[in-house]
Amino acid sequence: MPHLPGRLKKIAFDKLRSCVYIHTMLEELDMSSEQNCTCFNVRRVARVITQFFDAEVGRQGLRPTQPPILRALQAKDGWTMAELSEWLAMERTTLLRNLRPLQRDGLVRVRGGGRGGHVELFITEKGRAALARRLPAWRSAQSKVVATLGKERWSRIIRDLDEVAVKLKNK
Repeated sequence: MPHLPGRLKKIAFDKLRSCVYIHTMLEELDMSSEQNCTCFNVRRVARVITQFFDAEVGRQGLRPTQPPILRALQAKDGWTMAELSEWLAMERTTLLRNLRPLQRDGLVRVRGGGRGGHVELFITEKGRAALARRLPAWRSAQSKVVATLGKERWSRIIRDLDEVAVKLKNK
């Protein structure tokens, strides 16, 4: 294995014929170093996990970014764009870009609109069916990722990330 600078180590990653770089924590990290940038590292890991879920669950016809939108619409009828954008912590333009294919494919219905009009979003029966079809594959992918980290460790990570999100949002 080639020597890699700092704290990165290259490992084989599943059958995807890809590789992933993981952090090894041999020494205390220098938080003033750009290689330890929280934004970059959280986004980098999120991209790797997204790619993994896309490979595992993508055969079900939904991108990893779409099910959270459908699940939110399934949980509550009549979200406005502003409410859904806020709840998902997603810019409205990003939400709109993710909604277009869902609407085009008949998974989401939009009521209202027009210039300055009030828009409400609803999941359709086809959208509910799509979520139900992908659930077994999602559970399998979720189990693999959680097993990689360990259930207790993942529980701590998700609690810590939620805490960070709340604190940063309230600044």
